[in-house]
Amino acid sequence: MKRIICLMTLTAMLGCGGQLEQLALETMQNAQIALTSAETMGAQETAGTPLRTAQKMLATAENAMNAGDTERAYRLALRAYLHARIATETAIAVREEALVQEAQAQLALSEQSVTEVLERLAVIKAEFEALRDD
Repeated sequence: MKRIICLMTLTAMLGCGGQLEQLALETMQNAQIALTSAETMGAQETAGTPLRTAQKMLATAENAMNAGDTERAYRLALRAYLHARIATETAIAVREEALVQEAQAQLALSEQSVTEVLERLAVIKAEFEALRDD
């Protein structure tokens, strides 16, 4: 009975090891995709620290995987992925904030133009009323 339990435990451990390795590889691929996405969104300029951290963690994860430390590779790859997502979302937020500020500036200019037109209209109405009264 002990032999069967030991054999089952050994089989489970070997099976999980392969799954962990596959999970680590997939997570490293996802982290690389997230890094590419962050760079495409302009994270170098807006979210430099999380992006650089993600790049370093992914490189360390690859080194850990090459050294056979699958668990560490997985953890680092997951953290690299998360940092890359933070960089992407920060870049998106910065870009959207810039668009909002631009829209607010255009709105202010439009409001100023409307005010000027209304003032001219009031002057024209006053002149028209003065002409009509004469």
